[in-house]
Amino acid sequence: MKRLLALCLLLALLLCACSAAGQPTQATEQPTEETAAAPTETAAAPKTFGLSYLPEHGFNPYTCTATVNRAAFSLLYESLFVVSSHFRAEPLLCESFTASEDGKTYRYTLVSGVSFSDGTPLTAQDAAASLRAAQQSALYSGRLAHMLSVTADDDRTLTVTLDTAYENFSLMLDVPIVSAATVQSSTPLGTGPYYLDGEVLRRSSRWWQTQAPAVTAETIELQAAKTPNDIRDNFEFGSTDLVYCDPNSPAAVGYRCDYEAWEAPAPILHYVGFNLYSGWFTNVALRRAFTYGVDREAMTSAVYNGFAQAATLPCSPASDLYDAQLAAQYAYSATAFQAAIHNAGVPTSETDCPVLLVCSDDPARVRAAEYLAASMQENGFFLKVRSLGREAYVAALQAGNYDAYLGEVRLTANFDLSEFFRTGGALSYGAVADASLASLCTQALGNSGSYADLCARLLDTVPFCPIVFKSYEVCVSRGAIASISPGVDCVFHNAATARTLADADHSYDGAAEPSTPTDVSADPAEPTEPTDASAPTQEP
Repeated sequence: MKRLLALCLLLALLLCACSAAGQPTQATEQPTEETAAAPTETAAAPKTFGLSYLPEHGFNPYTCTATVNRAAFSLLYESLFVVSSHFRAEPLLCESFTASEDGKTYRYTLVSGVSFSDGTPLTAQDAAASLRAAQQSALYSGRLAHMLSVTADDDRTLTVTLDTAYENFSLMLDVPIVSAATVQSSTPLGTGPYYLDGEVLRRSSRWWQTQAPAVTAETIELQAAKTPNDIRDNFEFGSTDLVYCDPNSPAAVGYRCDYEAWEAPAPILHYVGFNLYSGWFTNVALRRAFTYGVDREAMTSAVYNGFAQAATLPCSPASDLYDAQLAAQYAYSATAFQAAIHNAGVPTSETDCPVLLVCSDDPARVRAAEYLAASMQENGFFLKVRSLGREAYVAALQAGNYDAYLGEVRLTANFDLSEFFRTGGALSYGAVADASLASLCTQALGNSGSYADLCARLLDTVPFCPIVFKSYEVCVSRGAIASISPGVDCVFHNAATARTLADADHSYDGAAEPSTPTDVSADPAEPTEPTDASAPTQEP
């Protein structure tokens, strides 16, 4: 019996010893410098970051039209200015600038101490060569259409001359600046926090900014893709961490993985254009009625899945140019629509009604047209939707073979509408060209305060009816990025550290103070804060 008790006690002691060996102990001895520096076998290696790209589109910012590729551009390249989500110009590579009194000459001074990824310093010659290359490109030629010349005065200053007064030409300069020697390269050298090394983006030790970029991985793996499905699979299966896309494009795909989404602004307007030459909408009262029948707020969710901003005016509601009070007077109202249609004196029926033309290649626009027609029919106005392939659609517009059409155009950040109204303008379908409206567009370039006059005139004559401004989407694997505040064509924009335009504008520095009071009417007008200006790249 005693021997049995002794064996049990020994077994218990052995079990306790084994259990204690499997639990962490509270070590009192401090690790030596050698052991503290040595990584343990379980230490996680620094996580890389992944991006998809379409190889055939390359990484030249002046020729690449693939939205997914352009996600990398705000890591590779920087511009004189960035356009924020509120469509304001924020200085980046521009330290300061001055504008001439007539608004036709701008002189920009670059930030000092900036170098390209190969170590060569950024100069005004590089900036000038970049702007010239951009002006020759399809992507940027519209916004730089008024630029007559750009010259480097010295290594840090360049002068831009324009053919018309431009209150804030700086807003047009969110153009990637690259090394002059590489402007034609498929992979130009930039000044961003990363540089391209084969199919990898690597952190640049030469980056001039002091704050960390939104992505802090030492390397960013690039995953080649051929189709939207490849991009989707790369993201869903974790080989990439971010996708920059237009969620309402014909190539859009859905994602079923766990991710976070940010809305990125885009000056892409969906609108209804009218044939003013013949047919139903030569009646201005009917065109005025039309704007009341567009339930834009409902369409943003029902048609665009929330990635759009309802707009009664032809500028984004996020822009300082948007007059919310004026817009409210012409917003959707079933009662106002029915009364206006009655007063216009143009009854419609299922068999006798206007035709709304839409491009069948764009499912979002087809959905918008059908939604618009259905909602107007509920309020007693019939509208027949006719879908055509792109070539037939454009041919019908050029021939004037339509009553109305649902169009899309990417405007500039100052929402310049000149292409609608100038003679021969790329968007002047249906006899919409109008010399007086074209003149108001020019006046709005020289003084953004005139944009309100332009909008008031548009709402009175209604040559076209704005619907929404589309938004892009930035999809990120959950937890891969703490936060971003996307700007226009700048995914990794950091609003918290951005400078304001006033920080860089030295146009009025050192202006002489009058020695004696003078009559107020003789004083020069107080300068207003410059706003936007530019020209659209066109797609009907």
